[in-house]
Amino acid sequence: MNGAREIDWRSPADAFAPIAGRKNAVLLHPGARAAAPGWSFIAAFPETVIEYRNGSTRVGGASSGVSPFEAARALHKERRRSENGAVNAPFATGLVGYVGYECAVLAEPCVELPASPYDLPDFSLGVYDACALFDHSCRRAYIAYRSRRAADRLEEALGRCAPERAPAPFAFGAPHASTPRDRYRRAVAEAIERIRGGEFFQANLSHRIESIACAPFNAFDLFIAASRLSSAEYGAFVQLGTGQILSLSPERFFSVRTTEGERRAIAAEPIKGTRPRGDTQDTDRRLLEELINDPKDRAENIMIADLTRNDLSRICADCSIEETSICEPVSHEGVHHLVSRISGVLRPENGAIDALEALFPCGSITGAPKVQAMKAIAELEGAGRGPYCGAIGYIDDRGGADFSVAIRIAVVQENTIVIPVGGGVTLRSDPEKEYQETLTKARGWLAATGTGDMAIA
Repeated sequence: MNGAREIDWRSPADAFAPIAGRKNAVLLHPGARAAAPGWSFIAAFPETVIEYRNGSTRVGGASSGVSPFEAARALHKERRRSENGAVNAPFATGLVGYVGYECAVLAEPCVELPASPYDLPDFSLGVYDACALFDHSCRRAYIAYRSRRAADRLEEALGRCAPERAPAPFAFGAPHASTPRDRYRRAVAEAIERIRGGEFFQANLSHRIESIACAPFNAFDLFIAASRLSSAEYGAFVQLGTGQILSLSPERFFSVRTTEGERRAIAAEPIKGTRPRGDTQDTDRRLLEELINDPKDRAENIMIADLTRNDLSRICADCSIEETSICEPVSHEGVHHLVSRISGVLRPENGAIDALEALFPCGSITGAPKVQAMKAIAELEGAGRGPYCGAIGYIDDRGGADFSVAIRIAVVQENTIVIPVGGGVTLRSDPEKEYQETLTKARGWLAATGTGDMAIA
């Protein structure tokens, strides 16, 4: 039984707060300053969960002999529906969660990657029979469901309207980098030499910034505090029991939408090229113009757009791929970016999970060519990435999907917050500028924790 019921409007954060500590509860929620906030979605009380950890897939806690992508494909096929009640939302019910970077070895077995540094699954998609949907454009909210029992349970658990709370005062120690500045710069320099030697054209190198809390804190409160300052359209809070993933991603990995004639359109929006925002209008304008005209940033973006187009050609109908825009400047609260948009139409035999598996991981966080870049990244970084540079999003029971690239994330485990950051290295890269760019990308989370003015050790 598919259906939808309208519920009283309230802030998605207020609605999610009572279940934020429940394992496998997920909030997909744009930043408060997003230009086009669209929808927020709450998923909780999954019917089952697909997990992949230590090379083993488990479905509903039971061991499975197939890959997590194959397990998700089988469940999605069982649940496939053409419509859901009267609600006209991009997502109603289905699969929600994330795919960690280390799942790249499932698509590219020739690549050996270090293990994730976190006590989290490498893949976790819950299957949800009821979800709460919040339309920011008209301030209306709904419960979409496949069973009334699931809808009743979720509606009863949601919080009501509450007075807006002031951001909690967080107390964190001085942040420190897992990779010292000089070591990161040497890794960039080595990547440049490898590019000069013809090993690859571009590689995205990352490191982690960590801070230990001086007092207990609530990860969801931290997410809301950061979200209030963010213009990211692809925010997410994922509760995993052993830790939480907090994401304020500006980058769409891909979306799938069903068009007329049941054709499935896919669009990818890779980001390459970054500058910080300026303190004055003149400085801000100068930094944006510098980004738009920088040959290194433009070359980096065009290479990844080309890689994305090639990835899409593996699953799209012939002659359907189009470049909607290349190197388009987009400004957020803390940074300017260059964004390209490439679209196509999936072949009839391919669906959203086929797209997820074929495109993963996103080329913007590997480099080009993808396999050679991933091999170099593993050697130069010397550590796993976990959820960082993976994907977070949903696959709707009607066939649609929307995933962000898991950048601008924070991973919380016990009393520690980890902020992974990185940037693309090309032949024109300068090691010191690349390091400073990574710090720029950490500003949002450092500001939220109150450590933004502290020196990074």
